[in-house]
Amino acid sequence: MGRIAQVSKVISEGGYDKIFQQTFECLPDEKLKKAYACYLSTSHGPIMGVLYVSTAKLAFCSDSPVAYVTEDNKTESAIYKVCTRRDVQ
Repeated sequence: MGRIAQVSKVISEGGYDKIFQQTFECLPDEKLKKAYACYLSTSHGPIMGVLYVSTAKLAFCSDSPVAYVTEDNKTESAIYKVCTRRDVQ
């Protein structure tokens, strides 16, 4: 998905805040601080997506599904998500 398509998706789905809340489990008082379009570097190459920085976590979600091979040698695809808690003091 290109950047223009991503902006269209963000607008149609109600903004980065709404997408963040729908994609990741959020705490009741958690607030999204920033969202950045970026590439996540993986062992299989870069993955285009959005990096979310909230008051409680740092999270990444790919723009489109990523293909992978299962244990029984079938090709499937899934949205690539990474999430880690922020320890802010």
